Amino acid sequence: MTPSPFLDQPAFAPDGSPARVRTYSGEITIRQDSGLLVHRPSQIDGTPMGFVPPDAAAIRTGDEPALAAEVTIAQILPAGSGDSFSGAGAAAVTVTLQPDQNDPAWSWPHLSFQALGIRPMVLRYRLSVLTAAATGGSST
Repeated sequence: MTPSPFLDQPAFAPDGSPARVRTYSGEITIRQDSGLLVHRPSQIDGTPMGFVPPDAAAIRTGDEPALAAEVTIAQILPAGSGDSFSGAGAAAVTVTLQPDQNDPAWSWPHLSFQALGIRPMVLRYRLSVLTAAATGGSST
């Protein structure tokens, strides 16, 4: 996983009150070892994946931020000869708050998705967190 520098900007909440938006982005390399695969054109199995961005800030439990995420294909990596299926990407992208295991006063933005395809690939992610209060703190 290779994070890009995050963006932290003033913003406005939907009700017009002052807010902050923090956007995390980067790339994740997926090297799926599929072994024997039977491909049906109408069905592509997804591999469930999920993570907290490495540069994410904790969010105070009880705050209700607006969360948005996207995952897009950035690159298909060479996978050797004989691999004729070229479909790849991500589906079922969601972002939720995951409770901190060490301190229940904090939670973390958790991005999850289904990685599609059998070829190694690079996916680009972007996760935005809009909070009414100052952006999160630290659980340590």
